[in-house]
Amino acid sequence: MGITLSTILKTGGSKSNSGYYQVPAEKQRVHNEALAEATVEMVARELYALFPPTVGDTSYDQPKEGETERDEGIELRVSEFMIKGACKESFTALKDCVDEAKSHPKKCDEFFPRLNKCMHAHSDYYQPILALVKASEEMMKKELVAFVLSEMEAAERKRARKIRGY
Repeated sequence: MGITLSTILKTGGSKSNSGYYQVPAEKQRVHNEALAEATVEMVARELYALFPPTVGDTSYDQPKEGETERDEGIELRVSEFMIKGACKESFTALKDCVDEAKSHPKKCDEFFPRLNKCMHAHSDYYQPILALVKASEEMMKKELVAFVLSEMEAAERKRARKIRGY
C-alpha cells in the first residue's frame, strides 16, 4: 500500500538537547500488527459485502466480527469479478505468481503496479475494489497519525516532567 512512517518523532523546541524520540521497536511492532489485523478484518467485511455468497454456497453464513474463520468462497467470487473485467491478464499474472509461491513473495510485487494501473484505466468496472483499497489506505493513515500523535504527546509529557524534576 505504500504507507510508511518514520519512528523518530520531533519533540520539544530546537533548544532541546534530545529533540527527538524514537518509538520503541516492540511498541511499534505491536501497533503495526494490530493495525494490519484491523485492516485485514475491515477488508474482509467489505469484500463480503461486495461479493456475498449466494444461496447454496457452503459458506453462506457471514463470519461474526473477531472470528478468524474466513469465507473460503470469497476468494473465488473476487477472482471471478476481477477476471470478468478488462484487467483479466494483469490479475491472472499476479494470482499465478502468488499461487506458485504459496505466499506474497517480493518477486510478485512487480505485478501490483500493472494491475493497479489497469484497474484505474477501467475504474468504471473496478470502482468497488478501488474504493475499498482507498478506504483501507485512509484507515491505515488515520491510525498511523493517531499513533504518532499519541507517542509525541507521551514523549512531550515525559520531557516536561523531567524538566520540572518529577
